[in-house]
Amino acid sequence: MSERVMKMDRNDKSILIRALHTGIGHFTFHALRHTFATRALERGMDYKTLSAIRGHYSVSFTMDTYVHSMDEHKRNEMDKMDDLFGISLEISVEQQPYPVLFTVTEEGCKAFAPDFPKIQIQAGTMETALMEAKKQIQKALSQFKYPPIPTRQEDIVVQENSVLILLKTA
Repeated sequence: MSERVMKMDRNDKSILIRALHTGIGHFTFHALRHTFATRALERGMDYKTLSAIRGHYSVSFTMDTYVHSMDEHKRNEMDKMDDLFGISLEISVEQQPYPVLFTVTEEGCKAFAPDFPKIQIQAGTMETALMEAKKQIQKALSQFKYPPIPTRQEDIVVQENSVLILLKTA
């Protein structure tokens, strides 16, 4: 049986001691390191400093490892640009159609919008399914500050007994 030994530096020991004194439950040291790095970036620590603290061999490794957790931070930073030149910036998808897959079944017609996984419709006719899909996509779009960019038509596999319709919501 092999045993993995991790070398702990002074910073790691300090973090571990603080975590143990807070009374948190079971955790792995790796999870603790990851959480520390993520929270440090959320609080504005720059990548170079974090990379040095974590002992990473390069700043790019640090960025590749932790940048995924910064999506909400990126959105908040983009919100700061809303009043640039006195205009409101928005991602407009109103003129872009969203793909919707319609499948004919014995019960009628099923509709699925790949860009909106929660939208799944079962209706008696294709016309009814189409109208309901449009209504539900419009409702979903009204809830997004940054709506999804429509999936490209060529990236969708259309099964037998199905048809792909590009649906404009505006």
